[in-house]
Amino acid sequence: MRLAAGEQAYRQKQYELASQHLSKFLDEVRNRPEVARALYVRGMARALAGQRAWAYADLERAARETADPQLLWQPHAVLGILYFEDDNWEAAGRAFNQAVERMPKAPPQDALLFRLGLCCERLGKWSAAQTPYRQIVTRFPRGVYAEAAERRLQLGADYFAVQCGVFTRMENANELAARLREQGLRTYVRPEPRKGAACYVVLEGRYSSYREANAALARVRGYEPQAVLWP
Repeated sequence: MRLAAGEQAYRQKQYELASQHLSKFLDEVRNRPEVARALYVRGMARALAGQRAWAYADLERAARETADPQLLWQPHAVLGILYFEDDNWEAAGRAFNQAVERMPKAPPQDALLFRLGLCCERLGKWSAAQTPYRQIVTRFPRGVYAEAAERRLQLGADYFAVQCGVFTRMENANELAARLREQGLRTYVRPEPRKGAACYVVLEGRYSSYREANAALARVRGYEPQAVLWP
């Protein structure tokens, strides 16, 4: 009953109440399959309540202790998302790998594979990032991540940059790049196919580090507010 009450409170977005019910359950129950389930739900409730450290502890324990076939991959997936949000790309990549190995070859596996690819890029492992992108294109050719994965495969990028604009005419791209160079930015034009059409992308800088690129993005937006990270 405590476990059911905790899950119901979680579904109703009453995260503190869910944690209270599940904590009482875990105080009273030992060595039962339901323990991993309680840890998993409490971990998600704590994450959504902003109790990050407690959430990590619950989810890591759930991932270690589960014998429930319904929980073979979910704790790893949530851990991956939390680590990803906290910019811990190494830990996020490990968690996503664990989730992908254990889960069915069906969505949301494509979502986790895409984030795994992003982790590899942000660690500077550009070649390794190609593997999850290929898996997305092969396994989920009509999935929501297929186009983005295919684009990254075609680009074959090995650095980050700041995208200042995308144009169908080279003249317009050259004009923006020149204007931004006059203001001290290191801009250049890169031809790039997008949705089957030839485009010209105005980029600023070549950054080996994701953090450097993010810092540059903040600076470039002072001149071009619509700038975004590339690739």
